[in-house]
Amino acid sequence: MPYIGLSLARGRIDRDELTRNDPRALAAARLSPGARYLLVAGDSVAINPNAQGRLLFLERREATQWNAHDAAYLGRDGEHYYFGCDITDLVPSDDVLPADFPQLRPVRLWAHEWADLDTALAVGAVAILNWRRVTHFCPRCGEELEQRFTGWDMACPAGHQVFPRIDPAVIMAIHDPDDRLLLGRNSAWGPGRYSVLAGFVEAGETLEAAVRREVFEETHIRVDRVDYYGSQPWPFPRSLMLAFDGWTEQGESELAVDGKEMAHAHFFARDEFCQQLRAGEIRMPTPTSVAASLVQAWLGRSFAEVMAGR
Repeated sequence: MPYIGLSLARGRIDRDELTRNDPRALAAARLSPGARYLLVAGDSVAINPNAQGRLLFLERREATQWNAHDAAYLGRDGEHYYFGCDITDLVPSDDVLPADFPQLRPVRLWAHEWADLDTALAVGAVAILNWRRVTHFCPRCGEELEQRFTGWDMACPAGHQVFPRIDPAVIMAIHDPDDRLLLGRNSAWGPGRYSVLAGFVEAGETLEAAVRREVFEETHIRVDRVDYYGSQPWPFPRSLMLAFDGWTEQGESELAVDGKEMAHAHFFARDEFCQQLRAGEIRMPTPTSVAASLVQAWLGRSFAEVMAGR
């Protein structure tokens, strides 16, 4: 089965923990000619309107009006030190941006079109700044937290440390004996939208056990073999998606959904899937998602190729 790259797992950035944990080195990095600042508003980042597929990275003097003093250090690439500035509170509340305001794009909808390094920086910036924005009090004693290491760590007066929370979730492409793919439609989704199954890992549970439990809970299909596919961050708000392929000896006649969380499920053959996708009878998740990668890997081609009749 071909491997289709995971959009948010592209690109590498040296997170440079030595600089992050050294106040003097960090101060020098902020003032360095190589310092670059990325603007983040919620789940969106600023794009460069003059360079297709690139984000907007500001020099220090350009970033002073955008909370550069409180920017999170994202890491280093060559001579450049990258920081993320949280401008969420600076976005006009009426959603009508002034002409000179940076153009913003949601990471989950656009990241597949960006350069690899830009994608890695955008995902890291959204993840850490979202966590900083909502984390204010110690979960153990309730005291107010103080940021350390540009917000990658927090501590309260009692010395309790708090680190960014990550929620692991499994997402799986389940194949029947004829290599048909199991897709489901959540009850909360609109007509025609389908995806592979997914769910959060429970306490004390292995990833493989979570795959089998989630599939059985949602469709009453028992999964036998489980193979790891890959992972990517999904910081909306704090998930880590762990992808698998799984195989079952059961088929369409054994499918049973609860009608509450899962409205419908079906094992799709490739020709059937392509025909319905072209006809607009089914819709797929965003190209940045793990689900899209898993389905395209099963197809052996991209959705664009399917729509073009290839």
